[in-house]
Amino acid sequence: MTEEEHDNPLLAEVQAEKASAYFARVRSMQAALARLAQFDRVPNSKQPGPQNGRTELFAEAAEQVWFFMIQREAMKLPYYEEVFKDFDIPDEVRRRMGPKEFNCPPSSRT
Repeated sequence: MTEEEHDNPLLAEVQAEKASAYFARVRSMQAALARLAQFDRVPNSKQPGPQNGRTELFAEAAEQVWFFMIQREAMKLPYYEEVFKDFDIPDEVRRRMGPKEFNCPPSSRT
């Protein structure tokens, strides 16, 4: 940051808002991943079936990771493979990250 940028209170406020939005996105993503992981820890929770709830949890996690990556890109943060490891993002979620509507079967879409 240049000295001119350092003395600009508006720029400082914008940077603070960006940081706040980024960390809010991180918290949302981590919460969605935690709900999926908690569900998966229950015995037989990965059994297929429309009522078991995993489909929706998985779709939410995949969407939140997608939003997180968009946020990083918008902030011009580097994309590194380590990001997925650092945030403990399962490969299954990583491969399917994207909008919920593409990660849920038609019967469970709202």
